[in-house]
Amino acid sequence: MSVLGLDIGTTGTKAVVFADDGAILSSAYEEYPLLFPRPGWAELDSARVWAAVQRVVAQAAGGSRDRVKALSVSVFGESFMPVGKDGQPLYNTILSFDARAEPQAQQLAERLGRREIFQLTGMPQHSSYTVNKIMWLRDNEPEVFAKTWKFLLWEDFFFLKLGLEPKIDYSLIGRTLALDVRTRGWAQPVLDAAGIEPSAFATPCASGEVVGEVSRKAAKALGLPAGAKVVAGAHDQPACALGAGVVDPGVSTDTTGTVECMTIAMAEPVLTDAMLAANHCVYPHCAPGRYVSLAFLYTAGSILRWFRDKFGAEALREAKRRKRDVYDLLISKAPEGPIDLFLLPHFAGSGTPYLDSNSRGILAGLTLNTTPADLTRAILDGVGYEMRINLESVRSGGLKVEKFNAIGGGSRSDRWCQAKSDITGLRVDALDVSEAGCLGVAMLAGVAVGLWPSLDAAIGQLVRVRKSFAPNPASQKLYDRAFGVYRRLYASCRDLNHSIAAFASELHDLRK
Repeated sequence: MSVLGLDIGTTGTKAVVFADDGAILSSAYEEYPLLFPRPGWAELDSARVWAAVQRVVAQAAGGSRDRVKALSVSVFGESFMPVGKDGQPLYNTILSFDARAEPQAQQLAERLGRREIFQLTGMPQHSSYTVNKIMWLRDNEPEVFAKTWKFLLWEDFFFLKLGLEPKIDYSLIGRTLALDVRTRGWAQPVLDAAGIEPSAFATPCASGEVVGEVSRKAAKALGLPAGAKVVAGAHDQPACALGAGVVDPGVSTDTTGTVECMTIAMAEPVLTDAMLAANHCVYPHCAPGRYVSLAFLYTAGSILRWFRDKFGAEALREAKRRKRDVYDLLISKAPEGPIDLFLLPHFAGSGTPYLDSNSRGILAGLTLNTTPADLTRAILDGVGYEMRINLESVRSGGLKVEKFNAIGGGSRSDRWCQAKSDITGLRVDALDVSEAGCLGVAMLAGVAVGLWPSLDAAIGQLVRVRKSFAPNPASQKLYDRAFGVYRRLYASCRDLNHSIAAFASELHDLRK
């Protein structure tokens, strides 16, 4: 018996088929491009994403020697699309780091109060959340808004495309601003103030709930066996946390993919004023009875991808010639850190604790001796410095973090894991399964059909440490000094970055 975990991400989608011992039987991955229609906007072509989803599911299912018994899905948060009664998207998928809804977010905060919104939803009000962008659609695309049947995120849209009732799990709807974090009912004061009916969303449900079965029509399109159970999944970060065994307080994920994210588990919602001040959210885990908080950076691995695509032609040729992973090659050539080149990795605005949509990337310390390898080092360390800023921030909010379980593409780099340990002063355990998001929802699917008796049993059997990294005292001392320089970079450049963002918007309007 096997189960399939699907991860629909911001820059690509991956499907993995797992055996009951956690072995990967087959997998498939496909990228798609981000769209930037104007400064501050970020979208995906929904049709292109769905086509990629169909191909990777079919390829992974077809490549497995075992029949897929059940499947589940993890998806990126907040991002949504308006869908008509015929089930077709009426607009591109609007991404979480799209900043167009800042005026609407401000309006909602003024109507209800930022603290009141946080106490109700666990979300520090920000333009990223779905409710704000639905308000933007109503204000700026009234024809689209009028034709909309449902505002769907990618989990519920996936179920709809399978011919099932669109359902959305609590961890994902927690990212919309529409969920009461304590009762898991609707955050009615928010919806009333926003002018949105609860019926505009999919039906909420628990992660791990059986949503339905794969129909014959869907089976043919996706290469799955008809009758396979379809199971409610999770927002990608709680899914990764589950796949990394992070369900109890004291341990955090360190997920390095497109974004850099720490997912910290908690037994009860921690809704302190310090958490709100640092913009740390609180919402349901996909593990029963648990909650999570996030500390994140919108761009991490995506900056390495940008560097590869824009400046890495020679590295790509060398990697192909030597049959090596291009990222591993780039990282191997980076000098030992820290160095006197600092990168503020806010290429799509900042993440926590600032949540500054108008922040930009900054490279400080350039000289005529700066090399491409130095820039790679600055990218690695810049992400690590942001991680330390967030670690200090969540601790001040009342959360406990004693070590990291590292997952995602970045966890495969020993040099990057060691740098993060040196920068934060904590142990970093790089896990044997880097595709933890797919594994997490595969666990949900497997427990639903009896492959494992419980999530705890699945974690005990499947979560393994590949290698542990402890802080090197000499390197940690140097990084402490470098961090003292780095932490001044955002504040020093904040006003300049905001001026640049405003100028970019003016340029776009003038050139239309």
